[in-house]
Amino acid sequence: MHRTAVLMLSLLATTAGAADYKPVRCAARGSYAGRPPHAAMVVPPPAAVPEAALDPGVTTRLDTALAMIKGRTAAPAVTAAVGIEGKGLWTGGDTAEQPLFWASAGKTFTAVVALQLVQEGKLSLDDPVSRWLRDVPNGDVVTVRDLLAHTAGLFSANEDVKAHADPRYRSPAETLAIARRHGAMFCPGANWHYSNTGYDLLGEIVRIVDHRPIDEAITVRIIAPLGLKTLRALPPGGGSKGVVPLVSKQEKPIDPSWAGAAGPIVGSAGDMVRFWAALLGGHLIEPSLVTAMTATLYPMFDQGTFYGLGAMLFDVPDGNKQLRWIGHTGGTPGASALVVYSPADHAFVAVALTGDGSAVASVNALLKAL
Repeated sequence: MHRTAVLMLSLLATTAGAADYKPVRCAARGSYAGRPPHAAMVVPPPAAVPEAALDPGVTTRLDTALAMIKGRTAAPAVTAAVGIEGKGLWTGGDTAEQPLFWASAGKTFTAVVALQLVQEGKLSLDDPVSRWLRDVPNGDVVTVRDLLAHTAGLFSANEDVKAHADPRYRSPAETLAIARRHGAMFCPGANWHYSNTGYDLLGEIVRIVDHRPIDEAITVRIIAPLGLKTLRALPPGGGSKGVVPLVSKQEKPIDPSWAGAAGPIVGSAGDMVRFWAALLGGHLIEPSLVTAMTATLYPMFDQGTFYGLGAMLFDVPDGNKQLRWIGHTGGTPGASALVVYSPADHAFVAVALTGDGSAVASVNALLKAL
């Protein structure tokens, strides 16, 4: 699948090992000194994706592509969907009775809840984290925006060697204690570092501000209003009964509920497409906040990947053309997931699978089938 295959990011269970850095204490924000950001990406609101079947010819091509994906990935379970503006929705793969884990692609749900609280005036993107939580490294200058964008400088607890060797659910208080022990990696705003702990803290801020845990907030604010029948937000550490088990030949998988606010969603690809269509269509947050999600885009791990506020931009060459997708990926041993909107194709595509295959390559295959 050309260079897009290398974009598979294990965003929940990264290779263990503390970063080699000297912890910093900051009385003020830092000036950004990382690799150059991407230009702002303005996404015009897409047209609605109707609840109708796609053209039989397109459906046949997508069915064929899905069969190829199953063969190449050897995925024990897969859910896939393609929604085309103004035309309809195709779904394939395993049934909704056994939802699949979306790993870090669920971060967008946590981000949307936080942005809804901003829209309601209960939270500000520029609030210092210390207004809501104590003992966060540099919490007086780290902001809610930093947590959303991974620019807080917080060490991610899943990168701790001892934590990685002892996989289990850790509460936000425990992951914060690990981050505090390592110290801040840089002053907020000075660089970019992916931090699941930052999203743990966002979940805690939601709990305090919205008076309910992150799984309930997602359910009440997103899943129920949109009528997403297959999606569930797992209670952090509450187990994952009924979820398709993660399977990996490389490393022992986690229980999906251990991800907490950093990846709380299980469900079908069709409902993931419906969520993103509603989000970019301005049905969950106002257009100015949708625009803010991709207004500042920081370089990520791999060339051509950038991070905004709970949303990613993929901008990479693929053969003789340039791919540009907006969405979010997720990965952990035994699971891979990606949901994107491709403006050039006027299409949403979502894939989640178990095993060690790549959802990124799978999404690209479905788009090529169009």
